[in-house]
Amino acid sequence: MPSEYSTLQTPELVRDTLTERTVQQVIGWLKDGTLKPGGKLPSQNELVQQLGVSRTGIREALQVLAALNLIEIRPGLGCFVKTVATEYIINADVLAILLEKEAILEVIEARKILEAGTAALATQRASGQDFWLMEDTLSRMEKALERGESVAGVAPEFHIAVARATHNPVLAKLVTSFNGLMAKAGQLVEATVEDVIVFKRHELASHQELYQVIRRGDPDASTQAMVEHIEASQALIVNGFLQAEGGRD
Repeated sequence: MPSEYSTLQTPELVRDTLTERTVQQVIGWLKDGTLKPGGKLPSQNELVQQLGVSRTGIREALQVLAALNLIEIRPGLGCFVKTVATEYIINADVLAILLEKEAILEVIEARKILEAGTAALATQRASGQDFWLMEDTLSRMEKALERGESVAGVAPEFHIAVARATHNPVLAKLVTSFNGLMAKAGQLVEATVEDVIVFKRHELASHQELYQVIRRGDPDASTQAMVEHIEASQALIVNGFLQAEGGRD
């Protein structure tokens, strides 16, 4: 049986996942030289066979790649790799996040409303085990920082731990559903911020401070701290979008 925290896989979500996987596969071919500037992509039928994705998924992926200015779709002739700078191709997976900009900004807006409440409730209901899970996430963020790894994939898990501390499965499911998009937003910031080490240290410190406020047991203070934390993240993410979009000019 699925976990109480699992996300329902609707047909639309499954399709979007396959489309994204296809985009990343083609970007991988561009990076490793399998596809070269001016070269023609395999036909849609060949891509369907190679990647195991429906024609609809392939068409959507090709539209994404065209929007990223990586390929040119020539009706009746096929799709061709555009001549772009190597640096642009390397950053193509970051630019792909721009296509989810609207969804990410909508999620941030929802998080400010929802997670302000989860922080207050977690303050009132969290057990010792719940606090241990929050501390474990902070420890993994610290280890990632020490190893020079990304903290973007770990940071959202702290928010999931806070939501689970409410002991309300519905709230936990909702916050968990944000995890993938927020991890991508964090990756965007790490890729565009001027000093990534300073950013990672700030991320760790910010989550540690939030934990301490929740631990003190003041629901109002926890609410305010969570809102300020998310607003600070929002500013960084918006700046990341601006930097990435500027890099496309």
